[in-house]
Amino acid sequence: MKGGSSRGFTLIELLVVLVLIGIFSSLVFVSVAGGILRSEERRFVQSFTQTLVRAKSASLGRGEAVRFFIDGESRTFCVEGRKWQNIPESIKVEGEGVGEVEPGVHAVTFYPDGSSSGGEIDLKWEGGRLDRIVIDRFLGLIRMERILS
Repeated sequence: MKGGSSRGFTLIELLVVLVLIGIFSSLVFVSVAGGILRSEERRFVQSFTQTLVRAKSASLGRGEAVRFFIDGESRTFCVEGRKWQNIPESIKVEGEGVGEVEPGVHAVTFYPDGSSSGGEIDLKWEGGRLDRIVIDRFLGLIRMERILS
């Protein structure tokens, strides 16, 4: 009986293929995880700015001043009289020109004539990203700027 050559893969070839599969799988996971985090960041910024817009709209609709609160100690924000929403731990919120109504609690006031108390709110992300929300004092316009990405 003649010794035939076997048709198959060597152990080394199988190990190389398994290592390559592992490397590619981890790259896909990192890419997907990064996309999910950016999606959560986008949702938070959208929710935060929409809450500011709601405060302005409520002021115009009711014909009275309405405040948007940020509580630095409990890491929450809300429109006056509404449910408080959480600020993610990965975000540091800082304000300039935003009034402090009590220790640790800041507010932007929107008036029925469309104006506001104004100010700038910086959202600083762990990854170094910085978003700035600018509230115009005279027109009450709310504008978001990406400072660093």
